[in-house]
Amino acid sequence: MATLGQQLKAAREAKGASEHDAGLATKTLTKLIVAMEADDFSVMAAPMYAKGFIRLYADYLGLDPEPLIDEYLLRHAPGQKPLMDENSQLQKNSRPPVPFSFNLKWLPVNFHPGAWLGVPKRLISKVKIPPVKDIRILAGGIAAVLVLVVLIVSATNCARRRAAEKPAAPEPQIKAARKLLDEPLPDLYLVNPDKIESSR
Repeated sequence: MATLGQQLKAAREAKGASEHDAGLATKTLTKLIVAMEADDFSVMAAPMYAKGFIRLYADYLGLDPEPLIDEYLLRHAPGQKPLMDENSQLQKNSRPPVPFSFNLKWLPVNFHPGAWLGVPKRLISKVKIPPVKDIRILAGGIAAVLVLVVLIVSATNCARRRAAEKPAAPEPQIKAARKLLDEPLPDLYLVNPDKIESSR
């Protein structure tokens, strides 16, 4: 049995038209006509366009377009993607998050969190920190503390730099230049085409 492209080519040749004539009559690029007759539908942007071009070309050639479109879908069209099962996606997204527990058992025995702050160990032992249920809360807390530390360090460094920088006394040359710049410019008058006079 002839392929889709062979059927189109045989019908065009039976009609006595060239690929260029067929392109002009259907207002289709000649390269698309040639590609369809060669069973090359990769030049088409999408299957929807290919079906439209097959229908248009088949109508021009006097062929029934439906069997040709069915053959295109069977042999040339890319497979359709499976539809997503919305119920399973809904269930997957509605599951409660897995609880995350954070404890300090992996730390050395003599370590207590407030040691670096100078808080006595007996006070720390009385404070009970509940386990963190969600890692997002823990991560958010750590991120907030880090941002606060960076802001404090940056502000301290800026303050130190400004205190260290003292405005240097302007040199006499700079004062003289500033004085010249601050004085108003003299008025200039064109007396003759080759002579200019000043108001000073």
